[in-house]
Amino acid sequence: MLKLLLARSAMILFAMNVGLTNFVVPSLGFVHSLPSFRLSATATNYEKEPATNVGAIVSTKKKLKHTPYLVESARDVIFGFDFESAAEIPETFLGQEIQRYSPMDLYHELCLESRKYDHNKLLIGEMKKHILYRNSLSECIASVLASKLATKEIDEDHLYETLLTTLNEHPQIVSDTIQDLLWIRDIDPAATSFIQPFLYYKGLHAVVVQRIGHRLWVTGDQEMRMIALMLQSRASEKFSVDAHPGAKLSHAIMIDHASGVVIGETAAIGHHCYILHGVTLGATGKAGVFDRHPKVGNRVKIGAGAMILGNIPVSDDVVVGAGAIVTIPVGQGETVVGINRVLDANQRKTANDALKDMDTWMFTI
Repeated sequence: MLKLLLARSAMILFAMNVGLTNFVVPSLGFVHSLPSFRLSATATNYEKEPATNVGAIVSTKKKLKHTPYLVESARDVIFGFDFESAAEIPETFLGQEIQRYSPMDLYHELCLESRKYDHNKLLIGEMKKHILYRNSLSECIASVLASKLATKEIDEDHLYETLLTTLNEHPQIVSDTIQDLLWIRDIDPAATSFIQPFLYYKGLHAVVVQRIGHRLWVTGDQEMRMIALMLQSRASEKFSVDAHPGAKLSHAIMIDHASGVVIGETAAIGHHCYILHGVTLGATGKAGVFDRHPKVGNRVKIGAGAMILGNIPVSDDVVVGAGAIVTIPVGQGETVVGINRVLDANQRKTANDALKDMDTWMFTI
C-alpha cells in the first residue's frame, strides 16, 4: 500500500518537452482564519507608508495554531471527482507534517520577503504598491491583478475595487490562492519563495482571475457575466491563458509557463494538478451540446501541448504525456501518450523504475 501511495503521489514528468527534471514530494497547504479586510486603499492611490501590521512574521517551519477557517461546502461532484475543500486536507502527508497558512500569515510572509529588496530601486516600487502598502492578502491579490489587466479604457482603480469586493465576498478564492502558492513552491524547483510566483507567475494570475470570473459568472446576472467575460478576454490577452469563467477550478493548481492554454466553459480541474504550456481542455465541435469539455481529476499531470477533447473523465493520478491527444476516458492512475495510447502495467513499471535514477520517464509508444 505504501509503495502504491508513493507511486501515485510522486511528481512525474516526461522527457517529451516537459521542461523540469527535479521534483519533491509536496507539502499540502491548509487555510485558517481570514483577517478583517479594509477597503481604504485603491489600486493607484495607495497609502504612502507601509501597513503597520507587518511585524509578527510567522516562521514557515512551525505549525501555526489558529482557529480553522471553515470554507464553503464541498464543490460539485462531477464524474465522481470530489472537489474537496481546503478544510478536508489531513494533518500529515507521507509522514510529513503539513504546513499551515492563514491569509494573514502569508501576507506577513510576502512582506518579509519584500523587505529583502529595500535597496533595489528597480524592484521595491512594485513591491510597495502591491504588498507593503496593502493591509491584507486580498488587497495584495487585487492590486497585482488590477495593475496587469487595466487598460486606458478599463480603469485600474475601478477594476481593483471590483476584484477586491469579489475576493471579500468569496474568501474561498483567497483560500485557493494560498494553496496554489504552496503547491507552486513545492512542485517548481525554480520557485524559491512566495513573492516570486505571487508577482511574476502569469499562470497563477490567470487561475486567480478565472476563479474571480467564475464567481461573477455563476450569479446568472447579465451585467456580472459581462464583467466575467471582460476578465477572461483581458487574461487571455495578457497571460495567454484562455479560461472560460464557467469552468470549475479547484485549489492547488499550477499552470507552468502558461502560454497557449485553453480551458473550456464546462471543463473542471481537480486539486494538486500540474499543467504545462500549450494544453487544451476543449470540445469536439459537435453542435448543440452544452456539457462538452473534459473533467480532470485530482493530482493529474498534463504535459506540454496535450489536447484533451470532449466531455470525458480524466481520473485521479493520471499522467498525460506531452503532445498527447486524448478523446477517451482515462482511468485512475493510468498514463496516456500519443493518440489515446494508454500504457500497460509493464510500461508504467519501466517508466517508474527509470524515474528513480534519471528523473524522467521512459516508455515505448
